[in-house]
Amino acid sequence: MALIAAGFRSSDAAAALSRFWDDRYARCAVVVTRAADRGELPGPADSRALLVAATAPLYHELLLIRAVPDPTLPHRSARVAAAAARAGTFGTPQ
Repeated sequence: MALIAAGFRSSDAAAALSRFWDDRYARCAVVVTRAADRGELPGPADSRALLVAATAPLYHELLLIRAVPDPTLPHRSARVAAAAARAGTFGTPQ
């Protein structure tokens, strides 16, 4: 939370936070690529958009509204994002 808050007060902190997230999503993209390669998605997918959709509910609940952690939320969020991905929601533009 402190790093995110610092990103609003300092351009250096904002740049560092952007680099962190860019790296994190790039490292996690392999999960989406492998799912597409296995035929679990209807084609290539925008991995960053899919990963953001899968994790956004966690950040929203925990950081923004500071809700009591729900141990079922990660699984539910991943399931919803996976269903959307299988439906082609995150297809890459042609």
